[in-house]
Amino acid sequence: MRVTLGAPGRIIPPAAKAIEFAQRAERDGFDAIWWPCHLMGWIPDSVWTRDMTLLADYQDSPHTHFDPLMMMGAAGAATTSIKVGVCVTDTIRRHPAMLAQAALTADHLASGRAVLGLGSGERMNITPYGMEFEKPVGRLEEAVRLMRLLWSTDKPVDFDGQFFRLRDAVLGLQPYEGRPPEVWLAAHGPRMLRITGRLADGWLPTNIRPEAYAEKLAVIRESAEGAGRDPDAITPSMLAYVICAPDEETLATMLESPMVRMLFAAVDLPEDTYTRHGSTSPFEGGTGFHSFMPTTVTRQEAERIIGHIPGGIVREHTLCGTPETIAEQIRTYGQAGLRDVILWNITPFADPAQSVFSFKAMTEVRRLLDSEEPAHAVA
Repeated sequence: MRVTLGAPGRIIPPAAKAIEFAQRAERDGFDAIWWPCHLMGWIPDSVWTRDMTLLADYQDSPHTHFDPLMMMGAAGAATTSIKVGVCVTDTIRRHPAMLAQAALTADHLASGRAVLGLGSGERMNITPYGMEFEKPVGRLEEAVRLMRLLWSTDKPVDFDGQFFRLRDAVLGLQPYEGRPPEVWLAAHGPRMLRITGRLADGWLPTNIRPEAYAEKLAVIRESAEGAGRDPDAITPSMLAYVICAPDEETLATMLESPMVRMLFAAVDLPEDTYTRHGSTSPFEGGTGFHSFMPTTVTRQEAERIIGHIPGGIVREHTLCGTPETIAEQIRTYGQAGLRDVILWNITPFADPAQSVFSFKAMTEVRRLLDSEEPAHAVA
């Protein structure tokens, strides 16, 4: 089965360039383009400096992000075949009734090509803005049920939940051609995996190793069967960090980049990953998703965190290398059940000089997966 490929959308101004980027991704054969949903970026201000990354010369702040739902609608209206998605937003910052309307609007603008990626949320995008980060998984499950209820009718509805209550509420905007947007869930733990099987149209984890991917997918499929759903109707995807390099020597250097290692501070990596590489989690008693607050991280603290993440962890939890190597890694995931992957290109964080090469390389990966022919050189 063909593995479909997604590309990351441009997140910074000018907006016209972001639309051009989406159009180019469509021309290059990508199947989807995705935007993250962040108020705050992953990189602390204390290390967004020229001595740490040349990207600081081109972008003043590491926290610049377009609103993903608006970009989905704008890009969807300017393209014809590529899907547009958010990976992922949450139902703490966005009330599910408003999110249901926004997703429908984006889907109408994209003529039925919008995908609503949802997760339980990250503390860094919630607590600094005065919202409570409590029971996020239960809130998410309830919100999905509420949105599906609103999408199912244009009549007033009631809803009695632990987190949300509706009385005579109506959403008159109906799904595009009678079909609501797909809902994909960013699930990793057992509870979220079971919710995905019961309620979602797709599964969107981040940076899982192939053997773990197969095990977690089995949980989703079992849950789907238990809910009377077709397990094959759920798209198994993955958001994968990608580092493109022309050769192994260059890749080895890029894997040690402080900026790339910093990106992994907020990734929920298993404890045994750190153990295998002779390290420990930077966050005692927690994970980056729940502990990391970039705007409060000092330079000293950032350097401490980076020290916990050796290049071997980056190699293990990215798709990395030449286009041929990356394509083969994706095929391995395909054997574990993956049918879609979002190639989140973090090469510029590793080495800005490889940026142009990396985007050409990702297009070459698409060609390799569509063909058994030998790869052309990427220059």
